[in-house]
Amino acid sequence: MKRRQFGQVLAAGLSLSSLAAWPLRAGAKPYTGTVRVLVGFPPGGATDVVARAIVDKLGKAMDGQVFIIDNKPGAGGQIAAQQLKAAPADGSTVMLSIDHTQVIIPLTIASANYNGVTDFTAMSGVARYYNVLAVSNSTGVTSMAELGAWVKAHPNEANYGVPAAGSVPQFIGQILGSAYGVPMNSVPYKGGAPLVQDLLGGQVPIAIASMTELIEHQRMGKVRILATSGTSRNKIAPEIPTFQELGFSGIDNPWLAFFGPRGMPQDFCDRFDQAVASVLMQPDVQERLAKMGNEVAPVPGKEVQQWVADGTRHWGKVIRDSGFKPQ
Repeated sequence: MKRRQFGQVLAAGLSLSSLAAWPLRAGAKPYTGTVRVLVGFPPGGATDVVARAIVDKLGKAMDGQVFIIDNKPGAGGQIAAQQLKAAPADGSTVMLSIDHTQVIIPLTIASANYNGVTDFTAMSGVARYYNVLAVSNSTGVTSMAELGAWVKAHPNEANYGVPAAGSVPQFIGQILGSAYGVPMNSVPYKGGAPLVQDLLGGQVPIAIASMTELIEHQRMGKVRILATSGTSRNKIAPEIPTFQELGFSGIDNPWLAFFGPRGMPQDFCDRFDQAVASVLMQPDVQERLAKMGNEVAPVPGKEVQQWVADGTRHWGKVIRDSGFKPQ
């Protein structure tokens, strides 16, 4: 089922039975034991909150199967991904992952020890979220055009903060610097929270991070968000233009999706995929994710696999062109 078709299903408010076209493998016995859901970030973080919103309802959607969340924070999800790669491909272990873990880490970390394209089974899409560029009020900048002029007038101050070194926000800054014709210097932080605090205090003039981390500060007038990723504006902040409509290409929305080890049984993947889709169709789950700036994207594993392949190809070129060397 294509993403657009699934959107039509959502709009029509149809039940899970409408999704029965996804086939199960004949004669296979699906895994029915406890399923461990790896989350590569701490409890209470954005990825963990999304995982719990789904897992809380997933057991019922899979006829009482038990799911437990196992937080394995560290290295941008790398620790969790390495554990997933080593797990048995029987349905006992899955992971809710972000694109940074699956796409960017294998391109930027020499010791990652996994390939996001070939080492995992893409199982089910969950959501797409937004990266944004925000400026400190101290800059006086109110648009991306003004930012370009400010960067050219202040080349020694053209520093932008990012939540982590070697992250998509860092390479978004490279794209913008190339477009402006002025090298922009990234300032890596250990997470979004300290970055936002320095932006609020004016210690860093520009920040590129997730909308979730900045939208409330924008609403209170403490920072100004100038642009968002993606091909369409975010529903919770439709006044903010996308990079694309402002002429900056190649800055798509990041995503969250479920993965299993390579070689997962198709019958379990199909059951899991349908169950996740049914949970994401529930209005309270959609509302909970939307408040965080996410847009549900319940697509099957085949499409998620394409997300990984396309992202690896696109960001691989951006990273090579930037001169970034894997650490």
